Amino acid sequence: MNTWQTIGWNSISLSCPPEWETIVTSATHLLFEKDFQPVFELRWQIENKQKKKSIQANLNKIASETGLLVQDSLPPHWKKLQETYAIKLLADNESRELKAAIFICKECGATLLLYFFYDLATKHSLDLTKVLSSISCHDDGEPDTFKWIIQDFTILLPKRFSLSGHNFGAGLTRISFTDSSLTMHLCRLAGAAQRLQDSSLPALLTLLGDLEIDAQEIVQQEFSASHYSSPSIFQQIRSRVKRKAPFHWASLRHHPEHDRLSGLFFFDKKPISEDLVKTTMDSYEIFSL
Repeated sequence: MNTWQTIGWNSISLSCPPEWETIVTSATHLLFEKDFQPVFELRWQIENKQKKKSIQANLNKIASETGLLVQDSLPPHWKKLQETYAIKLLADNESRELKAAIFICKECGATLLLYFFYDLATKHSLDLTKVLSSISCHDDGEPDTFKWIIQDFTILLPKRFSLSGHNFGAGLTRISFTDSSLTMHLCRLAGAAQRLQDSSLPALLTLLGDLEIDAQEIVQQEFSASHYSSPSIFQQIRSRVKRKAPFHWASLRHHPEHDRLSGLFFFDKKPISEDLVKTTMDSYEIFSL
């Protein structure tokens, strides 16, 4: 039996079949495909904990806006989910086939809107129930951090980091976060061997980080290149005139066993915490699919 994969994206984590491909369409929207066809869709909104009356009112309001038929009863295998969520099931008005569900978490108040495609809710109901049971919108075990798991990499970040941008291009993934004046960019590049035939690690480091530094300032090892800035007052002023953060810490690593490059780039107007950099760097891993 194939091991299910775990996905972690912007406060939501879940497990799903290994043949599902995860497509990030927005900060709070995931689409799952199988053989290039959609099978499951998840949207969410994180809110403060809602009162019981407010939960029911929100369920009814969202249900009415979908235009689908509200089902009054839950299938037996869904009832255990009611321990965690207030639930409304939505069916097609003509066929009465289950098409969607609305979940509101009783613990944190997160609202989840789920859509089911083809026969996921009928012929594969046990798989669907397993997916739904795995969804977590809050982590009681690690209240201050969240593990991001997408594509073939994972990283543990403080929950105070806010997702500010993402781009899943051909061979290059770039995800950006902010925390007050701090900005962090995560890069993951496929086809490392080919890229390193055309360029060097230090050259790629300066290109990805948009760094104006001399090559001899970069610390290079066999499978990594890094640079840390500790600018003088004059250099800080010059950087701010150029609208660039004066302090940065940048690293690019080669993972030959996975044919990948992984990069982390921190920028701030004040010195960057070494503990934050080390903890984040240690948690950033590439894994085999």
